[in-house]
Amino acid sequence: MKAKTLHFPALLALTSDDCGVSHSQQAEIMMEVGVRFIQLRSKSLSTDRLRVEAKLTGKAAEERGAVLVVNDCPSLAADSRASGVHLGMKDGLAGRARELLGDSAIIGRTVHSLTEARQVKEEGNCDYVGLGPYRTSQTKRELTPILGHAEIIEIRSFLDPIPIYLIGGLGLSDFDLIGELGVTGLAVCSALSERDAFGANLEAFVERANAFVPVGVVS
Repeated sequence: MKAKTLHFPALLALTSDDCGVSHSQQAEIMMEVGVRFIQLRSKSLSTDRLRVEAKLTGKAAEERGAVLVVNDCPSLAADSRASGVHLGMKDGLAGRARELLGDSAIIGRTVHSLTEARQVKEEGNCDYVGLGPYRTSQTKRELTPILGHAEIIEIRSFLDPIPIYLIGGLGLSDFDLIGELGVTGLAVCSALSERDAFGANLEAFVERANAFVPVGVVS
């Protein structure tokens, strides 16, 4: 597990099951163009295949100085030497992940409501939050009510100073929401690519993200 040092950038890039490129290759391409905060997210790989992909990605991230969080599974994050884990509200307590991964780990949470935000803040051990959905997403199949601007601002204010990444169907033009809603950045998956061309839009996303001063430091 790498030491937990992260200036939270304006872009959190997610890997996908649906682009015809392995997760480790996706992460390599992301890092080549300057992405420094990556979430390895798979809902369809077998346990064995996901373990292989996570270890390959963890090794590459460690060599390149990128921050990798593994979705859902703290034990897989530990095995792959990732920087941490991203947990949904049904993926166990952040405190248990902290016990397994140690004080240096980065632990993220997904929040869909003020009620969930209260739970996350009460349990502690959360270094950043993915908040949404802002709109419907190609990669998120379960249905969750869309959050309006007023709700997002209320939840962001309640969770302050925890860094907040907006999630759900976001594109390049949505970087304007960072200032409008007071969030740290955008978590993006599908919009990073075009049909049959994974990562076609990555450079444009990195360029826009780099225009923002990184927020907060976990050390």
